[in-house]
Amino acid sequence: MLRPEHSREHSEESSPRNGREPIRRNSTIDGAGLERRTDQPSATDAVERVFEAGQRLVAERIELARLEVEDAISNTIGRAVFIVLMGLFAFSGWWAGMAAVIILLDQWMPLPASLALVGGAHVLLGSGAIVYATLRSGHTRAIEGTDRA
Repeated sequence: MLRPEHSREHSEESSPRNGREPIRRNSTIDGAGLERRTDQPSATDAVERVFEAGQRLVAERIELARLEVEDAISNTIGRAVFIVLMGLFAFSGWWAGMAAVIILLDQWMPLPASLALVGGAHVLLGSGAIVYATLRSGHTRAIEGTDRA
């Protein structure tokens, strides 16, 4: 490390050192009389630049990961809202269709009988869907009544 009292900065116009060539611009003479170029970075400066570049790279990667997570969350929430809205529309349409079926059946049977018929059909279709889904998923213990270990 150079101490300020032992180093002198010179320009090209400086006088020759002991009859040798003049000291180049942007150079320094240290305490031992050795010339060192000051326009070129030292090893410490290079290590510091590499360390700072590494820090910037890590910070940019973290920022990129954060933005990717925010984008994924935004897409997931958007899809979930879309599914819920479409589900509400489908549910409303189903109830409207079932009301139309009840009104249609009311022409041939009393209103309580048409309500019971549509409600019974829903119970049977819903139970069948549950049994089918349970059998298809492989979780048949509840249906078979056996306890597998």
